Amino acid sequence: MTLAVLLGGIGTLVGFFLSAEGYLPWDAMLKSWAAAEDRGAEATAGDDNWVVGDVAVRSRYDAVSGYALTGDRKGGKLWEYVPPARGEICDSAEHAGAGAVLVVQSAGGRDSAGQPASPCTTIIALDARSGRQLWKEERERGKGLGDTAALPNPDLDAGGDLAVVAEDLRDPEHDARERPAKTDGARGKATLRGLDLRTGTLRWTAPLPDRCGPDEVAVGEKRVVAVLSCEAGGRDKREVSELTVAAFDRTTGALKWNVPIDARRPLDPATSVYIEAVDPLVLAIGSSDKNQGATGLFASFDDNGRPRPNIDFSQGDDGVIDAGSLMQTAVAGDRLYALAGYWHKGNHHTVIAFDLKTGRRAWSEEMDDPAAAMTVNGGKVTVLCEWSTQAEAITTLIELDARDGDETDERHFRDPVPSPVSAMYEVGGLLVTAGRGGGAPFIAWERW
Repeated sequence: MTLAVLLGGIGTLVGFFLSAEGYLPWDAMLKSWAAAEDRGAEATAGDDNWVVGDVAVRSRYDAVSGYALTGDRKGGKLWEYVPPARGEICDSAEHAGAGAVLVVQSAGGRDSAGQPASPCTTIIALDARSGRQLWKEERERGKGLGDTAALPNPDLDAGGDLAVVAEDLRDPEHDARERPAKTDGARGKATLRGLDLRTGTLRWTAPLPDRCGPDEVAVGEKRVVAVLSCEAGGRDKREVSELTVAAFDRTTGALKWNVPIDARRPLDPATSVYIEAVDPLVLAIGSSDKNQGATGLFASFDDNGRPRPNIDFSQGDDGVIDAGSLMQTAVAGDRLYALAGYWHKGNHHTVIAFDLKTGRRAWSEEMDDPAAAMTVNGGKVTVLCEWSTQAEAITTLIELDARDGDETDERHFRDPVPSPVSAMYEVGGLLVTAGRGGGAPFIAWERW
């Protein structure tokens, strides 16, 4: 009897360690393939990745590359676009369109201080399957626009067969309350344009509200959305400068509505605002001392621009949602999913699902280990967790039912996932993780 108990205990311990190290069937994640590693590099604004059909595309400062996701060449590099001379990829569209990606490149490298030596002046569309340049658009200085080196990067996005380019080249000033503003200037200094993604042909130029220019843009299935920086005065007789959010028709560019981001008080134009999702519209509003009570939260709007209840970044005992970091939030349907974290002898995280219509929690699930990344796809929440509260090695995959938060799967990686993870994709039954900076740009993992 004693021997049986002892053997049973040993078997349990062996099983535990085999499971934790990814050596038990139905409990493991094995590396299926990995793209060749890049040399180390600091992540820049040009770092991004997309999955377009059966090709994974990765951009960073020195190149844009396409990798095979299927067939005999899985993980192999299919093509590479390298900016000419000493040019750099300095920005990109967040989303890919139908078979193409958008990037912005500069003409020259960096100065002795490590700063770009020339402005980001060229918008380029690349075919995702071949890497062929479909079209490019050079930004010219033009009369009254000053040195192009001082111009802000254009903001880009794509969806379907549409590319959208937003630029605000108005000269910065301050309003009566010392809020940063921009002079209205000549027509054409602030523009929002819709282009054919494959040809670059102009489809429409959106009629922007008086004294407003686009800060950020995103393309959705139903509409194009832009965060606008609007100057005081003008036809709308604004008392002070503020940020608004506007929706435009995808087909014609017609303005559908433009509303204040905060209905109670003007939101300072210096506030950081990021478009989390377009359908439904969700904005992440960064913390700011100038708008306490109106920042550090998610603002959501219905299809007609009516505000829904806000959701705070701060979640009490569960900690704070780090909305400014990669892979911490996701929107699916009328729910916002987020990782809230706090530090107490190590990192701790809770996955929280919010109902965007009410602003209330639908459910929450505390993770046993720190969460490094999260995404939502196909009705499930996928979370990558680190080995312990004191370690950064990503060793565990947790899957939750997106409806109620019930755990549906837990698996362990035999080889730790390189950190940080900038994206996760489900491709042909495999989980594909995207890296950032140096290392392997893409790694595929098989459930075993």
